[in-house]
Amino acid sequence: MYEGLLMAKIICVANRKGGVGKTTLATNLAVALNNMGISILIDAVEQQSAFKWANQRDDIECIFIHSDLLEKLEQLDKEYEYILIDVAGRDSTIFREALLVSDTLIVPTQPSLLDLQVLDYMQEKVKTAKQTNENLKAYVLINRAAVRTTELKDAIEFIAEFDQFKLLKTVLFERKQFRDAIVESKSVTEMNASKAKDELNQLIIELL
Repeated sequence: MYEGLLMAKIICVANRKGGVGKTTLATNLAVALNNMGISILIDAVEQQSAFKWANQRDDIECIFIHSDLLEKLEQLDKEYEYILIDVAGRDSTIFREALLVSDTLIVPTQPSLLDLQVLDYMQEKVKTAKQTNENLKAYVLINRAAVRTTELKDAIEFIAEFDQFKLLKTVLFERKQFRDAIVESKSVTEMNASKAKDELNQLIIELL
């Protein structure tokens, strides 16, 4: 573990492939972490979608960072109990730095073979990071799964072949409530009762 970061719990949400619901997951987790303690969301993605989402609220602290992540984290470490990083998974300095300091990595993926193929690349990055950050816990989350799909069983078997990842039991399905929550700058946990809300609460219990 990077010596300068010993206090805050650091969670990284990353995937090289777009369209897997990475930022939607990060914003929902940001609300959960904010309810648990003093937290901050770091948006390290050029589009700044999470940053724009947080700016529509007055309770989620969020900053945008495009470089010098380790230096910034050293400053934040003593101020926050939880630090959540939303970062693109392409090979970049900021992604490698995020893996070096994170306690937990979550890789959201849709259950299609096209989406799952990126796990080869992600596993290599995890292996490299663990040479320094040996306590890094890496999880795969099946996300945006079709409600009626035959892909889940095959996806679970495919993910089981990756020894650096643990598959989370919770599955988040493709539901309108997740899209509505982003538009309204909310988490599904803050909206009316729904299957999306139940799924996210189940994930929070499993993960946190």
